Amino acid sequence: MAQHAAPAPRRASSGLSLGSAAVAVPVITGVLYGFWAANIERFGQGVTGGNVALGFVTGIIVAALCFGIHQWSRQQAGRHLGLRAVTWGAFAGIAVGFLRSLGSGLVLWPIVLGLIVAAATTAMTYYRYYTAADPV
Repeated sequence: MAQHAAPAPRRASSGLSLGSAAVAVPVITGVLYGFWAANIERFGQGVTGGNVALGFVTGIIVAALCFGIHQWSRQQAGRHLGLRAVTWGAFAGIAVGFLRSLGSGLVLWPIVLGLIVAAATTAMTYYRYYTAADPV
């Protein structure tokens, strides 16, 4: 019988390339978030400069925060599980609450929805960090 060679071990990437998930995911998230925010702000009307500016600004802020939190969280791998989870939860809750606040309605509902999303994201992220074999 022929013997097969074992697969080569994977090496850790020393830097970020533009095609890596560490850059692609925040960029895609920022673009989608910015488009969504601008679309909500239109209220079914035509596109204005204010809508476009809101989309760009919110998209850039979300992409930068997503990238920054991800990099910080990777540096804290194996430590501070609760702080890492709360950070992601706060980010998600604020992002969803802000999107909801762009629509019409009560002021209280975006706060409640943001808190629900923050709590759920914190719980899911803590569970993922606590049970992960690879604490990234």
